[in-house]
Amino acid sequence: MTRAAALVVASAFGTAATFSLLAPLPGAVAQPAGDPQNGKRAFERLGCLACHGSAGEGMPQAGKEAGPTRIAGTRLSLPEFVHSVREPKGQMPAFAAKQASDAELSDIYAFLQSAGTQPALELPSTASPQTGKRLYTAFGCYECHGLEGQGSVQTGGTRFGPPQTPFSGFVAYVRRPTGQMPPYEAKVVSDTQLADIYAFLRSIPPPAPAKSIPLLNR
Repeated sequence: MTRAAALVVASAFGTAATFSLLAPLPGAVAQPAGDPQNGKRAFERLGCLACHGSAGEGMPQAGKEAGPTRIAGTRLSLPEFVHSVREPKGQMPAFAAKQASDAELSDIYAFLQSAGTQPALELPSTASPQTGKRLYTAFGCYECHGLEGQGSVQTGGTRFGPPQTPFSGFVAYVRRPTGQMPPYEAKVVSDTQLADIYAFLRSIPPPAPAKSIPLLNR
């Protein structure tokens, strides 16, 4: 072998050796970079917590998940997660890149992975619908959201009764709302009081389906 050929072989071997050190091992799953703290802020800014809960825990009911999906500790890969946000299924709205960048989604993904090991805020068993109804009136919630949390076209108040979000998401929204609703800090409305209000809203029966109303089916 000539000296020149030997240098080429040595160079190629060195490059291959370097690549083998940088490449992931067979079967290894690459962990995407992301900042959980930034992800938490983006999760709240985009209003994800209103449906998925403050920690992405969804809305468990009677041992099963009902309503908003649990996304904490998601098993989706980062590309799959981004795709599900860009082109979601069901009632979830799509989030384009101008609303949430890929970098922000990577941070949200990191937050959800860390949130999967954190306990969610649970509704206390002592929550009282009767007390909640009084508080709902006393705090003037009905002025925007209706007497039974049915929402209002005139005021723009969101429909809250019965709630379709987990308790933690409800609390998070009241603390950091979107739109024209003012924030209610814990010194104004405690978590215990919010638990009572949530229990009251949850006690309200859901509206009858449109197909059961003759006037709407003519």
